[in-house]
Amino acid sequence: EYSKAEESYIRARDIYSQIGDQLGLAQSSEGLGRVHSAWGAYAMAEESYSESQRIYRQIGSMYGLANISWYLGLLHCQQGQYAAAERLVREASTIYDGLGLKQDVEECNQFIEEIRQVPS
Repeated sequence: EYSKAEESYIRARDIYSQIGDQLGLAQSSEGLGRVHSAWGAYAMAEESYSESQRIYRQIGSMYGLANISWYLGLLHCQQGQYAAAERLVREASTIYDGLGLKQDVEECNQFIEEIRQVPS
């Protein structure tokens, strides 16, 4: 149930913010973005992902940045913005590759192929 998930992520985000846990704050914002994306609330999802991205960049979490690029790519794909989607997924792939995460790179490659097969 999306409304319960949204409430839980908002509560978690508020708690992490109060205690100064930046990683927890970024992860809860990321989760909130996934909920909004599933609802089709794309502007809200992008806002949550952007907040997460800012925090991951600030704390130096490359894995978090890669995940956010992936989710932003998916978000753009859902909105028919295929060039932006491909660019973001390539960005995620580059980061995953730098981290030695071959399975994640392969998933990015598969996603890029799916994007390219969408009729224009």
